[in-house]
Amino acid sequence: MNLARRALLEAGKLLVVLWLVSVLVFLALRLTPGDPAVLLLGPQAGRPDAAETLAQLRIEMGLDQPWIVQYGIWLGAMLTGDFGESARSGVSVTTLIVDALPPTLWLIALAVVISVPVSILAGTWAAYRGRGWFPNMVRFTSTMGVAIPAVWLGLVLIIVFAVNLSWFPSGGYVAPTEDPVGFLRHMVLPVATLSVFLSGILTRFVFAEATDVFRQDYMRTALAMGLPTRRRVFAYAARNAVLPMITIVGVQIGALIGGAVLVEAVFGLGGLGQLLLSSVLNRDYLVVQSAVLLTTVAVLLIGYVADIVYRLVDPRIAR
Repeated sequence: MNLARRALLEAGKLLVVLWLVSVLVFLALRLTPGDPAVLLLGPQAGRPDAAETLAQLRIEMGLDQPWIVQYGIWLGAMLTGDFGESARSGVSVTTLIVDALPPTLWLIALAVVISVPVSILAGTWAAYRGRGWFPNMVRFTSTMGVAIPAVWLGLVLIIVFAVNLSWFPSGGYVAPTEDPVGFLRHMVLPVATLSVFLSGILTRFVFAEATDVFRQDYMRTALAMGLPTRRRVFAYAARNAVLPMITIVGVQIGALIGGAVLVEAVFGLGGLGQLLLSSVLNRDYLVVQSAVLLTTVAVLLIGYVADIVYRLVDPRIAR
């Protein structure tokens, strides 16, 4: 199967997955106990004269319609780019998502920028050394990075570096255009928390791939030819070990978004994850459905592009 046909096939699969996700998100919210109209009305919902107000709210929110009708109305609006308004705040869902995107994008982008080179260097060099304290340390720290809960690690970093040492702020977000230095200071701890998890996964992957590369015949030939260690390790072994990482990083974007929800909650970044969490608690249907669907689109597209790029840079996979 050539690359073009495979790209079309994968695009078709993406559309099916997106439709299934839209159905699951729609049903999951409506099967969750609680009435959005009651939550929106607040304490006044318990008053004896609130029944008429609640009924009017349900009509305005479309909750009086059958589920299949509600789903069709929402999906049709989504396809035309109309995400509606938040039932909680009355603000456009598009505005809420756009305002919440920058902290999340910066958090994920910085975590990737830091984790990828660290993982390549540590994993490749540990594989080259084979045995000794450095490979053992790399294996141990990468395993711990995957195992440590992000919430616990974030709280520890806040206690140590924000409370005890007062080196960095304990939370909040500052836009880089307003205060670049303040932006960096506020992002250090959240990015470190998320990078520990991603670095652990990528380092283990690079270590395994590089170990296999060093066992190949061409690496033995390079050693017999007397090529310098640096060239053998980083020009040959690292390059071949890192190629599959393109796909791995694309796949891990989804896990990073999930981790970003927890990290944003700990550090109060006010990003997409925090918006999604508060909307779920408030049963704000349109915000949750739109945010989850757009996030799914982003994750699937990144994975799709990563797979295509991997096949372009490695002709062996494209055959």
